Amino acid sequence: MKIAFIGAGAIGGLFGGFLHNSGHEVIFVEREHKIPKLISNGLKLEMPDSSTITIKAVFKASLEGLKDLNLCVIAVKAYDTSSAARHIAKANLRCPVILLQNGLGVEEEAENVLNRAVARGVTNCGAMVEEIGIVKVKGIAKTLLGAKSEDLLNACSEFADALKEAGLPAEVTKNIEGAVWTKAIINSSINPLGTLLNMRNGELLENEHTKTLMAMVAAESWKVALSLKIKLEVDDPIEEVFKVAKATYNNKNSMLMDILRGKRTEVDYINGAIWRLSAKGLTDAPLNRALYLMVKALESIKLKVSAKN
Repeated sequence: MKIAFIGAGAIGGLFGGFLHNSGHEVIFVEREHKIPKLISNGLKLEMPDSSTITIKAVFKASLEGLKDLNLCVIAVKAYDTSSAARHIAKANLRCPVILLQNGLGVEEEAENVLNRAVARGVTNCGAMVEEIGIVKVKGIAKTLLGAKSEDLLNACSEFADALKEAGLPAEVTKNIEGAVWTKAIINSSINPLGTLLNMRNGELLENEHTKTLMAMVAAESWKVALSLKIKLEVDDPIEEVFKVAKATYNNKNSMLMDILRGKRTEVDYINGAIWRLSAKGLTDAPLNRALYLMVKALESIKLKVSAKN
């Protein structure tokens, strides 16, 4: 396959790197200031077994001039979705588009720019950017792909086959909305608490107060999903939150890492989105709103400090 990845960060770098290594033609689109270093040094994947995989692929600042693409994968932060979709629109590409991102509402943002439907992916793989061109892979896990149209489901199936051949477990689901919401509920319960308290995922389980808070937030987010008639991928989201926190015991969540680096978080698309969508389901989500506002307050403080430095 000939695949363009918009975003060569944690997930884009991991997936694009594995696909490139298995023989697919991968083009990475990144911000212009990152391109010289990526071209010079390649993209390095630091694996859990301490080995390093160096990817010498094509790195570009835009999609213009590219032809015969089989697929475009958007793998940027949720708040950069519209910008990434504009790359595709500007290049007048008509290939299928899959969003491999966190958060709720990114499909609508991409579809508003492209004026067509997109597919969605949800992954449990863990990775983080150490610096430009270096991705630390924390763990390989299953990825779910899905869409509402038959054509996009076929594209998801082809992409899933390519991922599996590259060593990344993947499958297609007809309930991608449920998969997206399941992960959003988990993230809404772990990420803001870990961020506000500067705690690793497992530490949240050990403290009776934070464990109770995680359960309360998960229950509230679950209530919102039920009000919107979302069929989740798990029977008990609260137990799933505890399970994920335990399995990723030593991890600092991505929201916390963004704060520590003085960057914007994705809380607007997690707790913020759950709170906003609660009104649509004729319910409320005061815990999600409170966590959203606290993280936004912390974010604004950190961004100001970062700007001064």
